[in-house]
Amino acid sequence: MTKHIGHPTKQNSQRNITLDMTRTLAIVLMVIFHFIYDLKLFGWIDWDIPDGQGWQQFRWVIVSLFFLALGSSLHFAYASSINYSKFLKRVLQISAGALLISIASYIAIPSNWIFFGVLHFLALASIICVGFANWPKLSFIIGISFFILAASDVLISRWPFHLLFDGLPDYTNDFVAPVPWLGMVFLGISLGHTQWLKRDPLQGKINPAVLRFAVWPGQHGLMIYLLHQPIMIALLYGLSLVIS
Repeated sequence: MTKHIGHPTKQNSQRNITLDMTRTLAIVLMVIFHFIYDLKLFGWIDWDIPDGQGWQQFRWVIVSLFFLALGSSLHFAYASSINYSKFLKRVLQISAGALLISIASYIAIPSNWIFFGVLHFLALASIICVGFANWPKLSFIIGISFFILAASDVLISRWPFHLLFDGLPDYTNDFVAPVPWLGMVFLGISLGHTQWLKRDPLQGKINPAVLRFAVWPGQHGLMIYLLHQPIMIALLYGLSLVIS
């Protein structure tokens, strides 16, 4: 869960505060989710996270916020034209982060390593969806179609990876199914075209001093995504040594 391709801007070159705050909310919820997961990892709680009732839905809320923001960002950043140099640079940054996550998880938890998690999805979704940045109605239809396709059980959740690779783990600590979640990015593109979001409803509604602090996570999501888990695990491990 991370900073997205491109920086959405209003026509007056100001950032869209509502999108930044959406990312910040998603990041805060993500950190809370992972912190509780880490508490379970260290044996301090026995809650059924991440797959138990309520926790799975909590994760759906988090990724939905990220993916809607990604789609809207693609519209704001690339509806008029695509800066391919900037776009490619950002995709490569996210892809490098995804590769790092895969390698680290394979070393740490080889039986459940992350072969296609949030960062992998963001890179792929950006490439697939950027060409639709200025097609709100078509994006909406495609987005709904992805969810209908998923609900029909025509494709299994691990599609297409079960067709492409042998030996992938049966369970992975972070997996984002392209169907239906690509649909949420397409819906985000459609949302980005709405006058409600273009008017930026949070613009001017938050104290400037508070705003600078509040939007910072939303503007540095990739860094936070890569660093928050190692930091929290290290702190909890240190605490476990102290209290043991």
